[in-house]
Amino acid sequence: MSDVSSHKTSPILPDDSSVSFPHLHQLFLGFHHGIVDGFTVMKICGLTVTLLNDVISGNPINNEQLGEHVSPKQTMELVLARKALIEADPELRKKWVDETKILQEKKSFFNQIYQRPKEIEEKSLHVERELDESTTKRFFNTCRAEGVTVHSAFTALTNVAFIDLLVENGIVQDTYSICNGHLVNMRRYWKGDVSRSLGCHILRPILLRIDTAKNIIDTFWDFARSVHQELQRNIKDGTIIEAEAFHMINDVEDTELDLDSLPADGSDYHISNMGDVTALVTEGGDHVKVTRVLRSISIHNLPGNCSHIIHSFRGKFMYVLDYNTRNVSTEIANNFCNKVFSNLIKVI
Repeated sequence: MSDVSSHKTSPILPDDSSVSFPHLHQLFLGFHHGIVDGFTVMKICGLTVTLLNDVISGNPINNEQLGEHVSPKQTMELVLARKALIEADPELRKKWVDETKILQEKKSFFNQIYQRPKEIEEKSLHVERELDESTTKRFFNTCRAEGVTVHSAFTALTNVAFIDLLVENGIVQDTYSICNGHLVNMRRYWKGDVSRSLGCHILRPILLRIDTAKNIIDTFWDFARSVHQELQRNIKDGTIIEAEAFHMINDVEDTELDLDSLPADGSDYHISNMGDVTALVTEGGDHVKVTRVLRSISIHNLPGNCSHIIHSFRGKFMYVLDYNTRNVSTEIANNFCNKVFSNLIKVI
């Protein structure tokens, strides 16, 4: 989901010396999250690259369908099964009620460090960063050696950077309860081959509240392992399915909870990671080469503050920080981003 009001606040200039083509173009593709998710978007980008190369080459066009736009039937079956379990288990229901109340009471730390102007044009802006191949390799290898995923390590890095940002703005505590949302590709819970299953197959993010000490950078990899364990537990337990089931119950029952009132869904920021997208996008062919792929979302019509969008392409770690100018200033966004990457370099 993209928006024409989005723009680069820290442009990355192409520097791929291995590509010596006479022309360089930037292709902007806009998608709506109502019908596609990141996996589907990357598949479409890959087909676009292949078609462009074949047209220029004069090759016959392959008319094979990219995949099938499938309904979320398997996802809904899982949600309905979990819904029945919650309805039959008062203790499980109480757990979700209590957790939701906590989220309703939580106020984002961004509200404390950014005084929103009375009149402001709400826009979606973004900051870009990229690691070169050698630094990317070092980061990934360190994650592997420390027994954590890149996603877990980056989540830990965002928390450390956020605390640095808070301290810098006079919010000093021994421990901070930071809440971040993690998007999950629901195909991971499906049966059978899902490689051709297109559409939008994501639910509400997993909300992870992480108590983070002010000086956690001193024992960063221990902290990253604890984040990793919590993330993996939530994914394995299907917490995201259970959360959707609970919301479904609340939507049809007269309860004391107002889920629509959750401030920014209770999170300080979101994290979206697609891993290595090289195979999905493809590197191109003899006449078309892809040097860089960035993802960005339109966030200003949503209640959130900002989203960290990460993936790798052709051996490089690529990053976008999308932010809502209603809740985050450009100065804060750039500062946040700089702190994430300065801490990354420190710990590898």
